[in-house]
Amino acid sequence: MRIKEGRVYIYYAFDIASEIQLEKLEKVFGKKPIESQIKYTRLTPKYVQYSQPPYLVTIGEKQIEIKHDNKQTFRITAKIYDFGVVSLRFSLLYSGSFEELIMLSNMIVENEAIEKEAFKQIERIKKEISEVLVKPMEKPTYEDYIIFVAKEFDKKVNVMEIAGQYGEKIAAILRAETESLSDAQIKDTLKSSVSYFDDDVVFIDWNAAFICDPRDSLDTLEVLEYANIELLELRTYDEVLDKEIDKAYDKVSPSKLAWSFIALDPFSRTLNWLEEVKLDVTQIIEKVENALKLVGDPYLAKVYSAASDSFRLTKWKEGLKDKLSIIEGFYSTVVNRIQNVRMLILEILIVFLFILDIAVYLLP
Repeated sequence: MRIKEGRVYIYYAFDIASEIQLEKLEKVFGKKPIESQIKYTRLTPKYVQYSQPPYLVTIGEKQIEIKHDNKQTFRITAKIYDFGVVSLRFSLLYSGSFEELIMLSNMIVENEAIEKEAFKQIERIKKEISEVLVKPMEKPTYEDYIIFVAKEFDKKVNVMEIAGQYGEKIAAILRAETESLSDAQIKDTLKSSVSYFDDDVVFIDWNAAFICDPRDSLDTLEVLEYANIELLELRTYDEVLDKEIDKAYDKVSPSKLAWSFIALDPFSRTLNWLEEVKLDVTQIIEKVENALKLVGDPYLAKVYSAASDSFRLTKWKEGLKDKLSIIEGFYSTVVNRIQNVRMLILEILIVFLFILDIAVYLLP
């Protein structure tokens, strides 16, 4: 069986700042950018949209040599989100057999040439919109994801049975493996699948998704892209909190606490700085989580839930909450330790004065 019409979408989501002032982009670009709202194929409540729609930027076509003597033409677009993320999408037309798609998957996963082009484009975008970036990242972090879409096959396919007939090949495409996978790996790769009509299905794995959909529904792509962005933000700020907590402990070491009585409030700058970090992280994560509410659409909610499970988003969120709790407990711990040191110094001074008073009384 061959895919007559299909596409491969490679997403690179970059965290470039804590905020991007979208309202000022019109001045930067010289015209009002295009808002990217979700286009639905199914009946969906109108309120299921971005609270603050990202802006869509068309970059154009680019030929990239993904392998020696194998150049492919990608169409590149970008979405700019107000919470500091720019999501690049490399789109490639495809037709051919499952075996050929497995080889293509193996070539484009972690492809250095495509990644190099993605970094080139993001640096150019950063430079163009630098004046609207709030707290830009010194070194942007990124998260990539690949979506394979089969719009039309060369013969009629029952998507309800496609996992049984072609599951091994679909799993190999998603895992970018040219060797045969075990039954356990195939089952694990294809365990998260969602359908709406009797002729569409999406298989969602941690690194890629495979969609069979004659309607070429864009809303499914949007939700998977959004889940990938959420993973990026959770991973980015998990690393940020790790670094900031380590810095804070270094600044408030026991040796430094021993001399804390000298200053009236020796660690106020450190504590204020940690409080600012905590508020920034909380605000950004809340903004990301509230950017798109899918409660009113059961199908898209299932797609998001499957992606969330595959990306382990719940685990990342729990880890962030734990680190935010560490920061909250950090204040009381530092304050208590400073007070204990000061009480100890005060007691020593009292004892010293008592001894001095006795010595003055007894000496001639």
